[in-house]
Parts: sequence; structure tokens; C-alpha cells
Amino acid sequence: MSRNIRKEQAAETREKILEAAKSLFAEKGYHGTPVREITRKIGMGDGILYHYFPGGKREIMSVLLRESFEHRRKEIQQINRVIEEMDLRDAMMTIKRRIYELFTADMDLTRILFRENELLGFEEAEQLTTLLREQSAIFEEFLKDRHERGEIRDLDFRIASRQFLSTSLHAIMSKSVGIQLLNEPDVYKYMEENVDFTIDLWKNP
Repeated sequence: MSRNIRKEQAAETREKILEAAKSLFAEKGYHGTPVREITRKIGMGDGILYHYFPGGKREIMSVLLRESFEHRRKEIQQINRVIEEMDLRDAMMTIKRRIYELFTADMDLTRILFRENELLGFEEAEQLTTLLREQSAIFEEFLKDRHERGEIRDLDFRIASRQFLSTSLHAIMSKSVGIQLLNEPDVYKYMEENVDFTIDLWKNP
């Protein structure tokens, strides 16, 4: 019983360190956040951080990004199953909404990803590249399937997938940097307009 309690307490402390670091990295930047400020935020000494993360701040950043990529990869893989039986417009809107909400649900982490991209090591950069490629491949297969059903014309599905998904990244970046990059302030209305415009371009003549 006491062993289980210690494990739970250790997991809770680890999570507190990660959450504190994430909040501070997003607010002040990685380089602007000393280790002491992270431990002060959770009311513990510096030694506790190095106990859980011997590599210090750099290891914390690596763990935050890795766990985020793993979570998002699982969510992205779910999208294809969700949209399989939807009509074309609903499926495309669902893809846009899910991707946008997946990246904006945790704005601290998304801001860190945009702001601190120079800190990405080879492994983290590869994880991000894999994540984006997987999403593009899922949507590419979706488009091929909808073409076979006769819902859209024959396209370069790889390029079409990348172009469509890039508009989602545009909306995510707009929210992340706090600058209105979209012509339409209502992001969901913007998504609907983009989907309708795209379907009109892709539909069979």
C-alpha cells in the first residue's frame, strides 16, 4: 500500500514539475526561465527537479514535446475512423475542427513549439515531422477514397492534402502568436468558408 502511495506521489510531483515548466516556458521563454523559478513555482527545492529530470531544463523540454507528440499522434489516428461514414463536407469540417482543437487545447505547449523551435533536437524534430506526415497521409487516403466514391475529381492528392491542412496550421498559428492572420475573426466560420471553397474546386465538373 505504502509503495503504491509513493509511486502516486512521485508521479504527481513529476507532473507538477512538467506543468510548472510548461507554463513558465510559454510565458517567459525557455532561456528566460531558470531552474530555480520552476521549483519555486511548485514550492520545492532545486534538487527535486534534478531527481526527476537529471538533464535539467533540456530534459524537461524534451519530455514535454515527446509526450505531446505521442498524444497528438493517437488523436490524429482516431480522426480517420471518425470521418469514414460522414458526408464529404462534414468529414472535412471535422478534420479542420479536430486538428485546430487538438493544437489549441494546450496553448502553452503550442506557443512553446512555435517560439522555441530552435531547441528541437534531431529526435524531437523527427517526431514533429512524422506527426505532420502521418496527418497528411491520412487525409491523402481520405481524398483518394472520396474520389473512388465519385465525390471529387481526380487530383494530385498529396499536394491537395498538404494545401488543405496548411490552412488549419494558419489558424493555429494565428491563435498562438495572438495576431489576427485570418480575414474572418470567427475561426469556425473561416473553416466553413475554406471547406466550401475547397469542395467547389475539387468537385466533379
